[in-house]
Amino acid sequence: MADKAKVDLQIRGVPVGLQRRIRAKAARKSMSMSKYVIQILEDNIDEPNTINDWLDEVTSLPPVPGYKPGMGTAAVRRIRDAIDRA
Repeated sequence: MADKAKVDLQIRGVPVGLQRRIRAKAARKSMSMSKYVIQILEDNIDEPNTINDWLDEVTSLPPVPGYKPGMGTAAVRRIRDAIDRA
């Protein structure tokens, strides 16, 4: 968090099972539940909400210089073939 100003935020109605999962994951990371939830929010707040949001974001990017259709598929195939040979 770049901004040092902080506010308290209360979330009501959290299912008990979800709270337990949050507590367990926070404990595994040696974090408080508050810090763990803040980390989750910071990591995900700017992510696209839907596949359509993601597609809009991707299609708004400039083309990759030198990329030709099928290059990505070919790269994945080479990697899979190498794994199969290993």
